[in-house]
Amino acid sequence: MASFIVAEMPISRDHAVPSQAVIDQLVNEDVPGGTAAAVDVAGALALRRAHRSIPDEEKLNSTPRAVQQAALPTRRVEYVIPVVDDPGRWISINFSTPGDGDIDSEFTDVLVELFDAVVGTFKWSYE
Repeated sequence: MASFIVAEMPISRDHAVPSQAVIDQLVNEDVPGGTAAAVDVAGALALRRAHRSIPDEEKLNSTPRAVQQAALPTRRVEYVIPVVDDPGRWISINFSTPGDGDIDSEFTDVLVELFDAVVGTFKWSYE
């Protein structure tokens, strides 16, 4: 099981901020248990963030049972990409998977690699 979603993000829409400055700030934010790096996506400087999400047992105990059963540890990857030639517009591509139940397994690693490969095929098209 795995999913990904693409969404527009409202970063610096009201005033132009250089994309390099935004990426630098995002790269330097703390990612508990994860990594953040500047990468190239479709010829644009972008951010790739990856981390492991482990449900907080204390918070889970105070939630309904159905939510507790659905809460699984997951591997997550996020790309934040400026829209080329449109300052202030950004997109985010987010991926999440519990893998095979072991978020550190070889199978889960392959799913993350597959998602990275999908993002690697991204290109801008104005049709």
